[in-house]
Parts: sequence; structure tokens; C-alpha cells
Amino acid sequence: MKTVAKTSFPKKAVVLAAGLGTRLKPLTDQTPKPLLPVWGEPMVERILQMLEGWGVEEIAVNAHHLAEKVQAYCAARQGKAKIRVSVEKEILGTGGVLNPLRDFLGEDDFWLVNGDIVIEELEPQPILDAFQASGRFAACWLTEAGPRTVEADPEGRICNYRSDDAGAPGTYTYTGCALLSADVLDYVKPDGFSSIIEAYEKAMMTDAKFVVGAVLNEAFWWDAGTPERFREVNDGPQPAALFGDARLDALVARLGWDDAGADFLGARGSNRAFWRIDRADGTSAIAIEYDDAARPENARYAGHTSLLERAGVPVPAVRADVPEQKILALEDINGSSLEEKAAKAKGTSLVNLYTPVVKALKTMHEKGTALALAEDVKLEPAFGPELYKWERELFETYCVKERFGLEEGLPVAVRKELEGVAAEFGRMPAVLVHRDFQSSNVLYRKDGSFAFIDFQGMRLGPAVYDLASLIYDPYSPNLDEAARTALIKVYGGVTAREVALGAVQRLVQSLGAFGRLASVGQPQFGKYVPRALGNLLAAADDADLDAVGAFAEDLIAKEEIRLRGWLPHAAADEDDVELEHACSCGHHHEEGYSCSCGHHHAEGHSCSCGHHQD
Repeated sequence: MKTVAKTSFPKKAVVLAAGLGTRLKPLTDQTPKPLLPVWGEPMVERILQMLEGWGVEEIAVNAHHLAEKVQAYCAARQGKAKIRVSVEKEILGTGGVLNPLRDFLGEDDFWLVNGDIVIEELEPQPILDAFQASGRFAACWLTEAGPRTVEADPEGRICNYRSDDAGAPGTYTYTGCALLSADVLDYVKPDGFSSIIEAYEKAMMTDAKFVVGAVLNEAFWWDAGTPERFREVNDGPQPAALFGDARLDALVARLGWDDAGADFLGARGSNRAFWRIDRADGTSAIAIEYDDAARPENARYAGHTSLLERAGVPVPAVRADVPEQKILALEDINGSSLEEKAAKAKGTSLVNLYTPVVKALKTMHEKGTALALAEDVKLEPAFGPELYKWERELFETYCVKERFGLEEGLPVAVRKELEGVAAEFGRMPAVLVHRDFQSSNVLYRKDGSFAFIDFQGMRLGPAVYDLASLIYDPYSPNLDEAARTALIKVYGGVTAREVALGAVQRLVQSLGAFGRLASVGQPQFGKYVPRALGNLLAAADDADLDAVGAFAEDLIAKEEIRLRGWLPHAAADEDDVELEHACSCGHHHEEGYSCSCGHHHAEGHSCSCGHHQD
């Protein structure tokens, strides 16, 4: 194919809008990623306007995921360029997209631009200059922002699209904005899925034709492909209606907030997604979208809130509930958590901080239980042998076997002691328990009052499970033995050993959960494993569970080996690492250091993680 020489900017463009938007779920469950709003308008609209500003007159937009919404948007749009939508029954990729558009493109040069990126202040002339330098074959915009996986030679010719030295000097990011000649089509796989990068590489390897990059760092480029980056680029709420989320629209209508803006806060593994809904007058609420098919408890949040409020338990107010759309709005507390406050407190001030929380927990266990039983409230299945067994198996699978590689699983003596813990729980009175009563689930308002959250999984069980979840909490580093003893007295009616038993069961569950979450792409939970192991050892000692305590020590040693690669004191030679000086929390202690295992170390103090530091 012979390319016709041009002296002006191309009049045609292809905009890529067919992606699944997997990383942005659940935002993309109802809205294709290019139609999500950035700075008050859909991302793809910003791209279309940019191309029109460059003189483009005809634009082809491909579509696959929720293609009908892309078609409807393009059909309703009033702009300078004529737009056609190329619907792909099977997604074709950034190269394959061009095959059904060969007649549209003909022998003309064209822009190929991702429809789901954010571009500002990009001047096209340098890209046209690079296109001329390529022999009018292909050029693209490169930037030093982003992952920088592309290498270019001194003439700007891209020679490697998959650099092993990503981020090193001389590497750049391919931005998804390119100017191509029709000759590029000769190198595109003629059918099925393919990447445009494959076409570039084929041209380079077979005919020494190179894409020339124009490095333009002054222009703004942003990949908004994850919830975090989407939130960061927006830096505030967007008009709620622009998200195209029917559930969100229904909630805003129920609230009567016609001027509402929405800020997506992220999703959780418990089949829930969170939004902050804001009004111009500063009023706000937290919206929770939920799925109750896999997690039936998610549908009980509003009812449980009413129950606890009537029992005198501090909870957020329900602003609106739309159960038919599986969404509700809660009071936006918008303050710090007990976890954050506890990190700054020690000694008496720490006990004073926790005391009202423990008293409120007692109210939940007493008045909340009476009310739930009197009203026959639907709860999750009560704690019992099967649930305790499930928690043990979670620990065994994801912590013992997967994280630490102990294929034999729990030692017989450890299993026997843990089964004994469950048996002792069976003899304790059953109360209404929160189930996840950790410091991160207590939030403070600006006036200093607090509220419990995440109680949708309430069920009947031993009170010590909740109390132990709070005072042996892996999220809170500063609760030592003296503070725990004081808070057990505040609660009253339970012994220190009973609470320690609760801690063993809870920490077994937590360690299993941390291991599972770390194994499925949420490695941040792995940082709590050392502290949880230290607390498990302390609880096992307090409960006189020798086998569990010894096993915790073994796991602590294994965790220390895992941490050798990043411990501040780690030597270059592993044989030189003195583990007897290293706490399982991941720090080399000095006198007076506050250890994340839950103790403030003095010189020569024996840490509850099982190591003597000096």
C-alpha cells in the first residue's frame, strides 16, 4: 500500500472505547469506562473534543462492553465531527479494531487514541513532526509519566515496547495517542484479536519501519483505569447523574438531592461499593451499593441500624434506604477511626479512649440482645461448632498452608486445643455480637462522639469474641497487657482467661482472612500478620494453651524469614541476620521502642512475639 503524502493534519480518527473496564469495577458494571466522568464530562467526550479541535472530521469509535450505551451517547452527541460506532461482538484489541474499519480508513492517515485516558494541553504539531521523521509511517506521543516500559533510540525511534528496565533513564510511557499511516494496516493481523503493539513490532522486525516518539512532558496524561487513579484525577465529586448508575440515581432521588455530586470511594470484598454523596450546601452522606445474593447480611444493614439505635448503641443514622435497588445512604461521619486515634495514645490515655467504646459494646451485648430476641430479628447463623470449624479451616488453608507452606496443616495438638476453645464457647451465654469489632470499625464524628459500623453480620455468640476482637486487635499496636486488664474490668462479668480464649479464636480467623486477602491481590493485609501472630502468642499464653503458643512461635520465626528482604536491620548475607534481635513485628527494637506486637519495650524486655530484644 502506498501512502499519499499529506501536508495537513489527518481528517480521520479511531477512538478505542471497547474495553471491559475490569479494574474499575463496579463503576463499569453499568457504564462503559470511556463514559465515566472526569472533571464534569465523560472521558471519551474530552478525547472527541480534542480531535475535533485538531481538525478531525470523521471519527470511528469501537464498542463492545455495554456497546448500546456507547452507541446511544454518540448518536445523541452534537459535535463538529461525524461519528460512527463499530460494534465488536468479540473484543478485537487495539490492533484488531482496525480490520472492520479498513474501508473507512482507505489510504488516509489517521489518529488512533484511547478513549479512556485523560489528556490536557497536548499540541499535535510535535507528533506530526515525528510522523514526518518516521517517513510518514507512524508516530506517537510519549511521556516520562506513568510506567515507562518503552525504549527509544537517540533519533526517537521506538526500539523496545517491553523494556526490562522500566522506569530507567531513556524509557517512556506509550500514552495511547498515535498518528498512523494506512501502511500500518499491512502489519495488523487480518482477523481476530491483536494489539497495535504487535503490528509496530512486526513492521520493525520485518521491514525496519519504526514508530517515532514525540516526548511531550509538558502535556498532561493520566490513566484513570483504577478506582484510586480515577478518584485522584477527579479530586472531588462529579455530578451523580454522569455515572449512569441506576441505583445511585434512585438513591439521589429518594434523598431529594437534585444537585448531588458523587465521589466513588471504592469497593470491598464483601460485595459492597461505597460513594460519598455531596450537596452544594456541604451536606453529605455515604452511599452503600450491595449484593445480597452471595452475602444476604448486606440487605440487613438498615434494619440492624434501627435495632441498635433503639437499644442505645451508637450507630450512623440512615439517611435513605432503597432496598429494591440494593442501595442505602448513611450519615457521613467523615472523621477518624479508633485505630487512628489509638496509634497516637498510650497508657492511661489509651484506656480512657477505649473505655466508652467498651461500655457501648456492653450495651449492645445486653440491651441489643434483649431487643433482637424480643423482636425475633433475622440474624446471621449463630456461632457454633460449624462456624468455629470454618474459621479454623480458613486459618489452616490460607495462613498455615498457603502463606507458610506447611502442607501438613495444623499439628494434632494445636487442632485439639482449638477444638477445646470452641467447646468452651459453647458453654458461654450467647449475646448479640458484632463479629468484626475491631478498631477500624469505630468512627468518630467531629464533636468527639463515635459510632459502630460494619455490623451487618451480627449474630448470637460469646461476648468475649467481640471484646477480644477489640483489645487483641492486630490493627491497634499500643494495647499492652495492663491496658487489656483494665478494659476487661470496665466490661465486667468475664475473666481474663475467657477473653484470651476469645482472642485465640478471633486471631485464628483474622490470620486466615489476612492470608486469603493477600493471596488475591490485596497484599496490604499481609502487614498485619506479624502483629496478629504476636497477639496470638500472647493470648495463647494468657489462656494456657501451650500447643497453640508454641505453634505461634514457629509461625513467628517463619514470618521473620519472610521479612528478611525488607527489615531495616537485614544484612546482605542472610546468615548474618541475628533473628534473636528481631521482633516479628518487623523492627529491630531499641530501648523505649513501641512494638507493634502490643508492648512498649524497655531494655532487655521479653517481647510477647517470643523474642528477647536488647
